[in-house]
Amino acid sequence: MDIKQAQKLIDEATNDLIDLCPHCGAKVHIVREWSGYHLFHRGDIEFYIIFRCKPCQKLLLKTFFFRQNPYSSNQDLEAKGWKKKFPLLLDHLLTNEEKEFIPEQVLSDYEEAIKCKAIGAYKASCAMFRRALQGSLVILGADPKLSLIGQINSLQSLPDDIKDWAHQIRIFGNWGAHPDKDNLKDIKGEDVEEVYDFTSKFFVYVFIMPERVKLSRAKREERLKKSLEDESDE
Repeated sequence: MDIKQAQKLIDEATNDLIDLCPHCGAKVHIVREWSGYHLFHRGDIEFYIIFRCKPCQKLLLKTFFFRQNPYSSNQDLEAKGWKKKFPLLLDHLLTNEEKEFIPEQVLSDYEEAIKCKAIGAYKASCAMFRRALQGSLVILGADPKLSLIGQINSLQSLPDDIKDWAHQIRIFGNWGAHPDKDNLKDIKGEDVEEVYDFTSKFFVYVFIMPERVKLSRAKREERLKKSLEDESDE
């Protein structure tokens, strides 16, 4: 396709779009405000589209990439899809509401790990996920003087599958914090995504779900109390 066809494709694809807003963290309707493009010297084209989130009214920018056929002397573009989004959606696994249940220092380490992941600092990211895990274990009752392996294994309150998650985070974190003898240990993006997934699930189990259960129980008890009071007033 040529540039006119590419522009038409962009117009049609972005006319009515549902996407995850990086500001409010919800999957919402975003409205196109402006678009432009940059032509690279090899003939590739990247469109820049500014959207406004309908619920929160904040702006975001997405880019869409077209690759020029290197074997064609004419403009021959292939749509490669969405490439970047700004501002970065740092955390897509836990909501802001869920994070309120995570202890402050643990959350600080977790969010720093996500920031490192976003800029490609993978070793630093894994090391910070490991630190967040260790802080969690101490809060849950593990002895701070034990090794991380000992802390994980010592907590009888954690079932075996949750301990397996914790050990995976520990292993990746060791790669980030302690270089191998040959100093060639390489951490890739998919490794960080995996430890990110493990860590968020660990937090859901040990912090978020227990607090949600407490809140749900408190609401039920409050409704029961109100119901009994209403009956006594009759």
